[in-house]
Amino acid sequence: MSSMVSEANNNIFKINFDNKEEYIKYNGEYINELYSNLLEEEKNLSIKPKFGYMDFQTDINEKMRAILVDWIIEIHDKFHYKSQTLYQTIWLIDTYLSIKYIERGDFQLLGLGCLYISCKFNEIYCPQLNEFVEATDGAYSKDDLLRIEKDILKITNYNLLPPSQDDFYNIISKSFGFNEKQYYLGKYFMENSLIDYKMIKYSPSVIAVSCSYIVMKFFGISNYKKLYSTSIIHEKCPQKIIKDTARELCFLVKNLNSSEFKSIKEKYLSEKYYKVAEYCNTDL
Repeated sequence: MSSMVSEANNNIFKINFDNKEEYIKYNGEYINELYSNLLEEEKNLSIKPKFGYMDFQTDINEKMRAILVDWIIEIHDKFHYKSQTLYQTIWLIDTYLSIKYIERGDFQLLGLGCLYISCKFNEIYCPQLNEFVEATDGAYSKDDLLRIEKDILKITNYNLLPPSQDDFYNIISKSFGFNEKQYYLGKYFMENSLIDYKMIKYSPSVIAVSCSYIVMKFFGISNYKKLYSTSIIHEKCPQKIIKDTARELCFLVKNLNSSEFKSIKEKYLSEKYYKVAEYCNTDL
């Protein structure tokens, strides 16, 4: 188990939680154990996305992946699905593509199949097959969706619930006392990271910690150096990897602000999310 619970690290995650804040799902009593277990699960995953899979995916490219992810984010927001559904969907897409070649004509179907599986796992109400088929304007049939669903489950060997960026970030943000604006700014950066294929090279915990670091620096939260702990991410040099990842995330968000991929920005310009996307029009 991680050394996070040791006295040497001052138990920085051992805090009292306010259960009235519903956007965080964890209770404080077991927070150290939960986080430690998430790290161990992440470290020991038997299958996971592998950066570099585009080298053998010759019928699709990075831009096509970005378009697919942007489309999924739009659907996800439209139907108010849970955050875990989104992160699991993108994880399934990248894991599948890391193992098996796919033709361009089945690429959108793959995204739809991964979303369908994730909804079954996470949502109280899972849309019916015909609703998913309608989302593609008749490009695919129910049989097509069932076929890809079976293939995804086979390829992933039913390993469908990995720790996500959202899992790590929820704990960290609560532990450092983020308010709602700070919390959603970090979520904005995390969702933007899903668009760029290159961000696969970083583990979910690294992405989550780096987004937390950006929030803390932006809002002047002084104890951000506590993130430089080997008990928070499995890295030999946490400070360097956090700073490097944060720089890439800031560069990515600034570029996406002026790109064709608008789903995330439009989502986080709403009152519901405190218009945190507006912050990214300033220098980060």
